[in-house]
Amino acid sequence: MTRSLRARFAWAGLGMTAMVMLVLGLVLQGLFERHVEREAEVQLEVDLRVLGRVVATGEGVWTRLPPLPDPRFLEPYSGLYWQVRDARTGETWRSSSLGGFTLEMQAAAPAPGGLHRLILRGPEGGKMIALERPLGEAAGADLRAVVAVDRKVLRAANRAFLWEFLPVLGLLALALLAASLVQGVIALRPIADARRALGALRAGQRERLSGALPAELDGLAQDFDALLEGQRRASRIARERAADLAHGLRTPLALLGARARDLEGRGEAEAAGELRELAGAMESRIARELARAHIHGPARLGGRVALAPLARRIVDALARSPAGERLTWEVAVPEGLTLTGDEGDVLELLGSLLDNAGKWARSRVRVAAEPGLVLRVEDDGPGIAPQNRRAALTRGVRLDPSVSGTGLGLAIAQDVVAAYGGALELAASEWGGLCVRVTLPAGA
Repeated sequence: MTRSLRARFAWAGLGMTAMVMLVLGLVLQGLFERHVEREAEVQLEVDLRVLGRVVATGEGVWTRLPPLPDPRFLEPYSGLYWQVRDARTGETWRSSSLGGFTLEMQAAAPAPGGLHRLILRGPEGGKMIALERPLGEAAGADLRAVVAVDRKVLRAANRAFLWEFLPVLGLLALALLAASLVQGVIALRPIADARRALGALRAGQRERLSGALPAELDGLAQDFDALLEGQRRASRIARERAADLAHGLRTPLALLGARARDLEGRGEAEAAGELRELAGAMESRIARELARAHIHGPARLGGRVALAPLARRIVDALARSPAGERLTWEVAVPEGLTLTGDEGDVLELLGSLLDNAGKWARSRVRVAAEPGLVLRVEDDGPGIAPQNRRAALTRGVRLDPSVSGTGLGLAIAQDVVAAYGGALELAASEWGGLCVRVTLPAGA
């Protein structure tokens, strides 16, 4: 079964329309058939009265009965017949349409003035609806008259009605199908409202989903808000615990550093180096995990963050450092460019990339951005060879040990970009250094 609700509404509407049209056609055909039979019986009764008047004025000369008004009585096997029989002598007179065929009449005559409704076999073997009435005694004769119509005449009328009514049924079916589709569109409108509300939630334009959906979906909105609040609370608790853990480990790491210096002072340089290397690895790991714990990502559903002011703030801070004073910093970010997310995440991303660029640059660093959320941080340093670029994104890897740092800058930036569903690429800048290109999804 298709997962599309619109397709389900369409198929359901088509099925219901077909069912309604079938039932309606059968009901109308049955009603029309009953109407035609009643009208036929009324006409037969009229023909009986006319036949009675003709016989009453015939003065016993039955072979010269004048024809009845309906010309079908003269056409052989037309489906409309009359017959008069003398119950005493068995002599029979019939319409020309019978072609010599004799209708079987009931053995018992109806009461004077009475009327019998009969189902008789016609000259062509089909069933007929017939009305029989005694005409009374005239000129020594006991006369009984019967007028009949073949059901094929009625069926022909039914078929003619059905063929004439089919276009009306078709138009009605199209109207019902269109109404069903419109009903489906109206019924699915709350889903579109929910999507817009979720989009506003992701864009930071609203804090909760409750109140944005119809009353029928209010329970779902409340459950979603409760789930979202639980995730926010769990994320906040996890970050707080990560910070507490990092703070608790800094003291043991400081003691390990002091112990390494004591060993080095006693001439045990090899043991001191191993201890210092171990402490450095632990510190790098703690720094990486702490940075990752503070990445909120799009799940936070924060507001719009202006990139240009943040970039200038980071550049101003780095330009005042001893290493940054010798560099030319350039910010080429459009003022109106924003990003949906957490401001701390954007600070972590830009700070890591710009700090890394500042360590390697010879004279200049540039941060630029383009519509479509493409960020570039470039420097004029030595760059990274293509075969080493994958390793540069691995945590704790330092391609040049002579440059201070933990080797976490690019790796942390990659974690932030991955949290937002983006991509981070390393390439050569136009100055021959490194260009870090960050592409974020359109929803960010």
